[in-house]
Amino acid sequence: MEEFATAKVVFTLPWNSDAITTVAFLGNDTVAAGNKRGDILVWKLPAPGSKAPDPVRKLVGHTNEINRLAVTSDGKTLISCSNDRTLKFWDAVVARDVRSSLSSSGELGKVILNDGYARVGVSEKLAKLPDPPPPITVNVIVQKPVRESSAHKDWIWGLSLARDGKSFVSGDDSGILMVSEVSTGKELRRWKVKQWIRALDIAPDGKTVVTAEHFPQLKAQESDVGVRGYDVQTGKVTFDVSKELKVGMSAIRFSDDGKYLAVCQGNLDREGPAGKVFVLDPSSGKKLRELTPAHQRGASDLAFHPDGKHLVSAGRDRQVKLWRLSDGSLVRELGQPTKDKQLSEPIYAISVSPDGKLLAAADGLGQVVIHALK
Repeated sequence: MEEFATAKVVFTLPWNSDAITTVAFLGNDTVAAGNKRGDILVWKLPAPGSKAPDPVRKLVGHTNEINRLAVTSDGKTLISCSNDRTLKFWDAVVARDVRSSLSSSGELGKVILNDGYARVGVSEKLAKLPDPPPPITVNVIVQKPVRESSAHKDWIWGLSLARDGKSFVSGDDSGILMVSEVSTGKELRRWKVKQWIRALDIAPDGKTVVTAEHFPQLKAQESDVGVRGYDVQTGKVTFDVSKELKVGMSAIRFSDDGKYLAVCQGNLDREGPAGKVFVLDPSSGKKLRELTPAHQRGASDLAFHPDGKHLVSAGRDRQVKLWRLSDGSLVRELGQPTKDKQLSEPIYAISVSPDGKLLAAADGLGQVVIHALK
């Protein structure tokens, strides 16, 4: 049977309070998502075929867009980074335990789903707006972070955890890369790079961090993009493939076995296919393969499947593509593509459950779509 031939949508989790910009699994049956307003919701997923669940928790503390969620390998800590210039640390064990008492895990609160948030630009070509779904008020447990870091002084776009769960790397719009401890949030070292950091990932061996950088305020001789590898201990450049990859990258991911480095283009304003996905040599950054067909608009996020054999990409064309790593072939597409910038709300982020059975896609419609891959 073709890989992922039976993949299908099993839950659509409504939220609607602005675009959902990041998503992450907290174990195999719990998913967290963050939006442009700085809110984080947590859902406990039942077995496929059940009724779509309501959120069970709201994680509060951020005051601006959340750009990335990352979960430690032991599943105990969730870290979030935001345009409010802070990193926040959450007890992920408590977050996914719906049986925790209020006294030990938070206060009772409410979340309004389908709250009527209107996205600018979506209605310009429509003669009549469709009737919105009725609002739903849901009781949740409100959870606060266990600690936070204000070491960054600009918007934090990049966040990646070392596979051993002891340290993480974060990067911001002032070009600061920072290595910190997970357990305390303490900064271990930092260095400054040439351009603004848009995405990053740390290699499985913890020795290299690769960044996607850009700098829109250009001189004629300068490039507006950068894809570079850095030594985590010294901050020195280990490779620079900015000239080979000439369009800004929106996501970077190492495979868990360290054999592959994947990057994708996210600039939808360029002419030509703006959503290309590349597989690179992780030690040199050399291009090994371009995956085709590209996303019709910019690509937005990447995730390696836990089986080590497949890569997943998401795009602003509202499609999720599943690729076979051995030969670069496209094995499955999820969702219907759209080229219309006005009527399309992109998929911003994806996450695959640790057991590889579920995929979560967060989008500009303010919802998280859960696909069963197996």
